[in-house]
Order: sequence, then structure tokens, then C-alpha cells
Amino acid sequence: SGARLEIVTPERMLGVDVGGMNHVPYARAFNETDTRVTLNQRVRAVRPEGGRLCVEIGSDHSDHRSVRHVDWVVADHGTAATADLYFELKPASTNLGAVDYGALLEGRPQRVTRNPRGEFRLFRIGDAVSSRNIHAAVFDALRLLKDV
Repeated sequence: SGARLEIVTPERMLGVDVGGMNHVPYARAFNETDTRVTLNQRVRAVRPEGGRLCVEIGSDHSDHRSVRHVDWVVADHGTAATADLYFELKPASTNLGAVDYGALLEGRPQRVTRNPRGEFRLFRIGDAVSSRNIHAAVFDALRLLKDV
């Protein structure tokens, strides 16, 4: 599209939450598109200036600041845990949200039944637990439900 991309992160390395198997495709895409990666920095301020955006970038470790003039800023600050739906559904579940950790560790199906009148099994994973990356949620689901 002709756009240039810069990823700014306060982390000491990019993709801390990206699994190792995904690293190569991401690295290839960034290299092929000349994506600029700025580590140990965060966006400190954004203000309009002359029809563009003036972005101040700085570190948590020093007073150093730099400026970029760009057309767009996309910010991602993660997510907050949202367990409301989990707690709303919990009373109607057969397991009342309980996990059989012995079965989980041994790779056996989850068979906990604490509410025989329940309509479904319910497990608290991903953002219902805490603000986590998608990979953690997918792996939680795979471990819990692989034998369903």
C-alpha cells in the first residue's frame, strides 16, 4: 500500500507474547515491508501539527525523547480482564466452572459435575482470567477441551 510502519514497544524485545513458532513469519513480514521496530520506548504524546501527527517517543529509563511526524497512530494497551460473562454463566453450568486439575495434568477429559441440572460445561480461560495474549487462551482451551 506504500505505507511505512513503525512498531514502538516499551518491552526489551518485540513479541514477548508471540510463540516461537510464529516468530519467523512475523520477522519475514517485517523485513519484507521494512517495518521499523523501536524497543525500550513508548509513545509519550501525540498532537496534531500541520495536517499530520507529531508523536513524542521516550524511554522509561531516561529523559531522552525523539519525535516522529506521521499520518496515523494505532495504540494497543492490551485488554482488561472481563469475567462478567463467565460469572453470569457459571450457575447454569454442570461443573460450576470447576476444573479437575488431576485430569488436566494427565490429559484426561474434564468430567466434574457439581450441578446435574447444568446445561453446559464452563471453563474460565483467556481474558476471563486476566489480560493475556491470545496464545495463552488458545492453549488453555486446547488442554481443557482436546478430549471433548
